[in-house]
Amino acid sequence: MFNKQTPYMSFKRILLLPAIILFFITACQPVQGPHTRPQPTQIDTLAAEQEGDFARAAAEYLALANTAEGEKQALLLLRAARLFWQVEQTENSQQALTQLNDALLSPQHQFDASILRAELALNDNQGEAALKAVANIDEEMLSAGDSEQLYQIKVDAYALTENWLEKANTHLKLDTLLAEQTALETNRAALWQTLLKLTPQALDLFNPGIPPADDSGWFALAYAIKAYKTNPEALEVALEDWRRSYPNHPADPDLYENVVTAGTRLPQQIGDIAVLLPASGPYADVAQAIKEGIISAHYASSSNARLHFLDITTDEFSGQSNVIDRYNEAVSRGASIVIGPLQKASVDALSTQTDLPIPVLALNRIDIRLSRPNLFQFGLAPEDDAVASAHFARQQGYQRAVTLSPQGDWGDRVSTAFVNAWREVGGSVLYRASYNESDNDFRDTLIPLMGLDASEQRYASLKSTLGRSLDFEPRRRQDIDFVFMVAKPLKARQLVPQLKFHRSGQLPLIATSHTYTGQSDPQQDIDLNNLYIPDIPWMFTQHAEQDPVYQAIQAQSNGNFGGLLRLYAMGADAYRLIPELNRLSRDPESIYQGATGSLSINEQGQIERDMPWAQFKQGELELIQ
Repeated sequence: MFNKQTPYMSFKRILLLPAIILFFITACQPVQGPHTRPQPTQIDTLAAEQEGDFARAAAEYLALANTAEGEKQALLLLRAARLFWQVEQTENSQQALTQLNDALLSPQHQFDASILRAELALNDNQGEAALKAVANIDEEMLSAGDSEQLYQIKVDAYALTENWLEKANTHLKLDTLLAEQTALETNRAALWQTLLKLTPQALDLFNPGIPPADDSGWFALAYAIKAYKTNPEALEVALEDWRRSYPNHPADPDLYENVVTAGTRLPQQIGDIAVLLPASGPYADVAQAIKEGIISAHYASSSNARLHFLDITTDEFSGQSNVIDRYNEAVSRGASIVIGPLQKASVDALSTQTDLPIPVLALNRIDIRLSRPNLFQFGLAPEDDAVASAHFARQQGYQRAVTLSPQGDWGDRVSTAFVNAWREVGGSVLYRASYNESDNDFRDTLIPLMGLDASEQRYASLKSTLGRSLDFEPRRRQDIDFVFMVAKPLKARQLVPQLKFHRSGQLPLIATSHTYTGQSDPQQDIDLNNLYIPDIPWMFTQHAEQDPVYQAIQAQSNGNFGGLLRLYAMGADAYRLIPELNRLSRDPESIYQGATGSLSINEQGQIERDMPWAQFKQGELELIQ
C-alpha cells in the first residue's frame, strides 16, 4: 500500500523507516505456516485508518489490544471502539468498550470513553443510559470544546427522558459557549421550544436568575407567553414589562411578538353567541342534531352568554347564500363569536371576506387550505378518518397497502386522502380497487385486489405444461400488509365476509368510522369481526358516560340516538371550543380533549382530530386500550 506515487513520498519514506527496520528484524524469524494469519502491526493499522479503511483499522486495533497490557491495551480498545462507531458497527463498538478499564486511561481519554458510551446509548434511544455514562464527568475541568460536546449529549438525552427543565438549563450552558451565529440561533430556537413545554408554575419556580440576566430572561419570557396566552390584552402588558426588565436580551422578537398577533382575541367573558344554521332544506336534520348538542353544552356550562340562532338559506343550484348578511347581523347584535355556517358554499363565501371582526367557528371544512384571520374550520370530514388510518397502520409497522373504496366522488376523496397520507409516512400502495355500491357480489373487484387472478393464471399455465389436472387452492398475493376499506354499514357487512372468502385470511382490515351505524347491533355487525376503525370518544361509554352533556342529550333523544351521536358531539364540541380558541389558535401543539376527539388547530385554522381506535369483536365495537 506504500508503493503509490504521491507528492508526499519523502514524508512517507520517513514514516516507513520503522516499518522497514521491523521488516528486517522479523525476516530473521521462523517462517509462518501457510494457514497462519500474521499479527497486524500498529503501523499497518494506522495506515489503514489514514486511508479511510476504518472497519479494517478497528478490527486490527482490537487484535492488537488482545496482545497488549495496561494503558496501551486500554488505548487500543478505545481507538477500536471509536472506529467501530464511526462505521456504524455499534455492537462491536459496545463490546470493545465492555473490555475497557477506564481507570487505566488519562482524564481526557476517560472523557472520550464516557462520551462514546453516551453516543451508543443515544443511538439506541436510551436517554437514561446516556446520562449515566456521563454522570461522573467533572464539568469544571473541561475545555470549552469538551464542554460543548458534553452539553450536546445531555440535550439529546434529556429530550429522550422528557426532562424539559434540565434540557433548558443545558441549552443555557451551551449558549455561553457557542460563537458561530447559525449554531447560536439553532440552540436558542431549541431552548425556546423546550421552555414552552414547561408549565407556567415550573417556569416561575425554577427561574435560574434575576433581571437583567439572560438566563432569567428566557424563563420569564416563556412564563409570560404560557401564563397569558389565552388573554391577549394581559399578554401585551406582560411583554411590555419583560422588555423593560430585560432591555438587551438576545431572544428574537419574532418568538414572542408573533404570539400576540397570531390566533384569535376572544375576551375572557364571552358575550352573545350567534349560531348560523339552516332551518330547512336538505341539511335541516343535520343542523338540528348539531343545534341540540350546542344547546345541551350551553346549559351544562351555566354561562351567562345568550345564544342567537340565525337561519341560513343556500340556493342548491347557484350556491348563493345569505351567510354574509347573517354574519353582519351577528356583529350588529354584539355577538362575541359565530358558530357556523354548515354548508361548504357558505363557508366559502365567508372565506372571501377580507375582514371578519368577530371569530367564526365554521362547521365544515373547505377544500382549499387557506388561512384567514378569525376563520376556524371544524367538521367531521371523512378525510380525517383516512389520515388517521394511515397513521394507525404506520404505528403497527405496516408498509404495503391495498385500498378498496366505492366508485364516485366520496369514495375517491377518502381513498385519495388515505393514499396521500400513507405515502407521506413512508408507506406504499400496491393496488387501488373501487366497487359499485349497487352490487352485492364483489367477486370481480376482490379477485384482482387479492391477486387471485394471478394465482389462477399460474395454475392454468402449469396445468397446460403438465397436460393434466392438479389439486388447486387459489393463493392471495403475499406482499400485502393490510387492506384499507371505505364503506358504509350495509356494504361493509357484505365486503368483509367476501374479503375473507377471497383469501384475505388474517390480513388486517382497516376502515373509516362510516362502516359503523353508531348503534350496537351484534347480530348484524358480527360480519365486521376483526375490522379496525377510528371513532369519536362519545362512541365509547367509558369516555362518554361521565360527560353531563352526553347524559342530557341521551335523556332527551327520541329514536336514533346512536345514529346522530357524532353530530350531537360535534355541536357540543363547537360550543365548548369557544373558551379554548385563544389558546389553541396560538399553539398548534395544544390539545383540547373533546367529544369528537383530541382537538388541535393547525396553521390554516382547521380543527384537527385525533380519535381513539376500536375493533369489532363478536359484533361489538371494543376500544383498543
